[in-house]
Amino acid sequence: MRPRRVCLVTDELYPFTAGGIGRIIHNLIEDSLHRETGVELHVLLPSYLQVRPLDVEQVFHGKVKAHIAKARSEWEPSFDEGGVYPPSAAFTDTVCHAHSMELLLHLRRLAAEGTHFDVIEFPDYRGWAFCAIQEKLLGCGLLDTEIAVRVHSTAGILAPFERQVLSRESLGTFEFERKALLDADLVITHLAGVAEFNRSYYGFPRTWLDKVIQEFPPVASKPDQVPLRAEGERDVLFVTKIQGVKRTDLFVRGVATFMRRFPEYRGNAVLACHAANSAYLASVQALIPEDLRPRFIFTGPSKDRDALMRQGIVVIPSDYESLNLTAYEASAAGATLVLNGACIAFASGTPFVDGVNCHKFDGGVEGLADALERAWRSPELQPVEWTAAAPYWEKERKKPAPEARAKALPRVSVLVTNFNLGRFLPETLASIADSNYPEIEVIVVDDASTSAFDHEVLACIEADAKVGLSGVKLIRNPTNRGLPASRNVGLRAATGDYILPLDADDCISPTFIRMAVEALERHPEFDVVVPSTGYFDTDEARAQRRFIDYALFIGDCPSLGMVANRLSCATSLMRRSLFDTHRYNEQLTSYEDWDLYLRLAHAGHRFLVTNALHFHYRRRKGSMISGVNPRRHEELLFQLHQGLRRPLPEGIQLAAFMLLASPDAARAPPPEQAMAPVVSSAVAATETPLRYNVVDTLNSTLKRIPAVHGLLKRAASGLTPDGAEERPARYALVDLVNRTLKSVPAVHPWVKQVVKTTRQWGKS
Repeated sequence: MRPRRVCLVTDELYPFTAGGIGRIIHNLIEDSLHRETGVELHVLLPSYLQVRPLDVEQVFHGKVKAHIAKARSEWEPSFDEGGVYPPSAAFTDTVCHAHSMELLLHLRRLAAEGTHFDVIEFPDYRGWAFCAIQEKLLGCGLLDTEIAVRVHSTAGILAPFERQVLSRESLGTFEFERKALLDADLVITHLAGVAEFNRSYYGFPRTWLDKVIQEFPPVASKPDQVPLRAEGERDVLFVTKIQGVKRTDLFVRGVATFMRRFPEYRGNAVLACHAANSAYLASVQALIPEDLRPRFIFTGPSKDRDALMRQGIVVIPSDYESLNLTAYEASAAGATLVLNGACIAFASGTPFVDGVNCHKFDGGVEGLADALERAWRSPELQPVEWTAAAPYWEKERKKPAPEARAKALPRVSVLVTNFNLGRFLPETLASIADSNYPEIEVIVVDDASTSAFDHEVLACIEADAKVGLSGVKLIRNPTNRGLPASRNVGLRAATGDYILPLDADDCISPTFIRMAVEALERHPEFDVVVPSTGYFDTDEARAQRRFIDYALFIGDCPSLGMVANRLSCATSLMRRSLFDTHRYNEQLTSYEDWDLYLRLAHAGHRFLVTNALHFHYRRRKGSMISGVNPRRHEELLFQLHQGLRRPLPEGIQLAAFMLLASPDAARAPPPEQAMAPVVSSAVAATETPLRYNVVDTLNSTLKRIPAVHGLLKRAASGLTPDGAEERPARYALVDLVNRTLKSVPAVHPWVKQVVKTTRQWGKS
């Protein structure tokens, strides 16, 4: 019988990187190895981390196996489940999504090679567990693995304390972190108050606490005896990080007030640490009164930090910490501690007791000055006491027995809406027929097509149905009613337990319906399965899975979803019961899918998202994926927001509306930040690809040389495939170059980043 195998995923690890996460993981590994429980420990690092696996293994004396994730360059049929995982170049919206996918693929690769993990632990920061959790819930991999998320501090929770400028990137990260915490098998917290803080902040139900395990980690070395403190005036020390959430500004104001109040105090204020950024450092320095400037000393990190802390009063004024290692290290070194009692890491119920092992203040300037007086005048305090718990992974947890499944297969109603797309309809129906799920009802709703070819195709479908050659049910609208109304017509005729809307020119993968149905049957807490999307422009390209672009989603993202459609593409598998209370809004002429999914998310319905590309969207002439002018976009968003219930659900980040308040907010999101644009039906999107912006600039320059411009235009003609979307020749040319570069995965992301950087320089 093999030992329990545990994988810790991180990009911080002492002694290779700075940061509290890395120190905690190092301490957890050392502590677990010291107890010799027989657990086989692995560490998985992202590809961008410049650390050699061998060096990591040597630090732990060969008792830990280290891995560096590798970006996948080609389709790997061994675990692609009939879909295709998007390449790294597809992730142009939220960086943490790309990292999450990279880590998942390496875990799948290890599993394919025979390395199966009993436990995989991710940090909460950046939501890296997202893709692995989706993969497990969808039944595609990691089925016998417990996926845990350890609470350090999410970027979403830190953002208000950091007073950060909001972006789609940061709001996307917030949603990934929220979903990772909500859907993980286990959540590990170090202090009881931190779990409740996260639950309240994200608006999780109280039942979420049932999956939370509280265990205190090994935080610092325990000295055999308290070190002696030298005689003389003690300096007031700031030794964490000059950063907004660490409240260096409060430190400066509080110490200056203390020095003013007690002129007989002759010590200095020493800031012995790194600065997060120069702008914040400058703002902190500007707070120092002119006459006290010589007594505020910025030294950078001390070479002998313990010796420095031992001789001083260490102040930690942070507004928020989930666990502060410096406080424990300073206490162990013999320092006098002054802590912000309003911070959850130092609140009542933690190891820190006011007047016993620290001096607490109320989070204000005057309170800090009072606490400094007590620390200055008081005798030495006791060191803080703590006991590390054995990590959860050392105990095998009882796995819930699989629930008995109904014998009868649920029926899926596929609703195909058509308006003058008859030339594509046979291929769409063929993709449904290719499904490996047998219990499917196909309903075609024709919205009063005017094309003679459509009439012939529909007549054939009708004739085949009459003689029993086809099970397709055809409904003809007497007049054109629009896409939302046609979908609702199909819903009224549907008899299935699940609904899958599909436009007449798009396709689904053969495995999607079965995978989605089985996932929702196993997990009644979810109601929607969203397929990631690949764009194709020719039938040959789709057959070979050579996609020209991608649209990747988060699923239920109720905050980000109010300003950008990252919820789903037009096609998803949904429970029929959702439509007892929700229908497509027939008053909308666009954004009807976005509207429906956002209302579902705000009503508390949960979405799963495939990592592989199971929805294939045809980019063609007249395609609905097209830009929306800014004014129209604002009007549609206004209509969309009218349909949201009031009050908004708990946990919604109203800061999302700041994106709409900025000058460019109602416009298409920048390509480097949003890859799933906001559109009507097939895909949520409005942005112009970065390559189009670049070639537009080049085209404007070339137009100044008519002879050259005309020659290049003629050379680029004929590159658009027959029946594909009609667009400028320069776009067809740059798409050809883009597809060529994507075949060289190491080159494409590099070229894209160079173009982005150059474009940003041009704006500055």
